[in-house]
Amino acid sequence: MTQTTQKYLDWFWIILVNFMWATQVAAIKLIGDRLGPVAIAFVPMILSVLMFFPVLWFENRKRGAAFHWHWMDARHFLVAGIFGPFLIQFTYTLGAQRTLAANAAIITLGIPVLVAICASLMLGEKLNAIRVFCFVMALLGVLLTSMSDIQGANFGRATYLGGNLLFLVACAASAFYNTYCKFLVDREYTELEILVYTSVVGSVASIPLFIWYEPLRIQTLLSLDRVAVWGILELGFIVYGVAMLLFFAVLKRLDVTQASLGNYLLPFFIAMLAVVVLKESITPMMWVGGTIVLVSTLLVTVYENEILSWLSSRQASRRSVL
Repeated sequence: MTQTTQKYLDWFWIILVNFMWATQVAAIKLIGDRLGPVAIAFVPMILSVLMFFPVLWFENRKRGAAFHWHWMDARHFLVAGIFGPFLIQFTYTLGAQRTLAANAAIITLGIPVLVAICASLMLGEKLNAIRVFCFVMALLGVLLTSMSDIQGANFGRATYLGGNLLFLVACAASAFYNTYCKFLVDREYTELEILVYTSVVGSVASIPLFIWYEPLRIQTLLSLDRVAVWGILELGFIVYGVAMLLFFAVLKRLDVTQASLGNYLLPFFIAMLAVVVLKESITPMMWVGGTIVLVSTLLVTVYENEILSWLSSRQASRRSVL
């Protein structure tokens, strides 16, 4: 496989991963009010651990070891699990109860920017000219896609302040987790190890919530209808499982700043899924915005080096003329 082909493939994986993440909204709406917010947030995560832990165990046994890490490295998974999956889901759940959906949608637009900041501080990644241009371009596209959210947002009411801050914490935790997982990938942990170990930490940390904040009864789970069960399975296997594995795989070849720019595709994919699953409508402005975001992710994923080389050659030729 040529390097260019691999870049196109990574671009495709970024698109697919964000499409998978976008299905979370439709799945949660299908579950409806059959479960409480904490259960919706953490039951799929626990289910994901139950699905993928046996696969990891079998994979490690084939390599001749039950675990592929030293106990001194356990702190990395503890940090990633607490400040990643657990904090993200906990603050997201509480925030959703305390603010408008439009407010939350606008706040989440800051995730790629927060990722760029975290990546700069933690990994030393740099924002070059093409990345800045693509960020601005993608932000323009996502603003076109999110016009309804912008019109429906209300940041002036004090009653929404707590929820807005919780969503901001969730976005910061997401940025930290994405960046920290790049750090773990560079330490040569496998995608399956990162997924399972951080999800185990997040699942264990959620237990007190099920005891004191939102008690979960077995009868409630047994009484779920087929639609709700399929929604939970989709969240556990696709959103918390396969999508994260693909994202970690992409991080082996791309900077986390490049990979996270695809998050701006989420509003467009959520709108598309709403058309199919919830029979809602999609406007021409959304199509235009989604196309702009797709082009920006293509530029930063596939053509970044070529554009930078072209800009460098232009600057060199100008210096030689002067």
